[in-house]
Amino acid sequence: MDDIKKRVLEVLHNLNWLMESHNSVAELVEIRGRNVVVRTSGYCSECESGCVEVAFKERMPDIKLIHE
Repeated sequence: MDDIKKRVLEVLHNLNWLMESHNSVAELVEIRGRNVVVRTSGYCSECESGCVEVAFKERMPDIKLIHE
């Protein structure tokens, strides 16, 4: 597993641990270079707080997050 995928999965693991309490989940769809495509489902998919974006920006500022 390459480094970027490992880091993405680590961020998602930590996010999902928190999102569980909202009956939500974030999952990796694909990685295209520095573009990381994720899908959120559940209550958090409609949320405007931007927790997913913040988590990635803090831990992986070098990637572009794309929601599917």
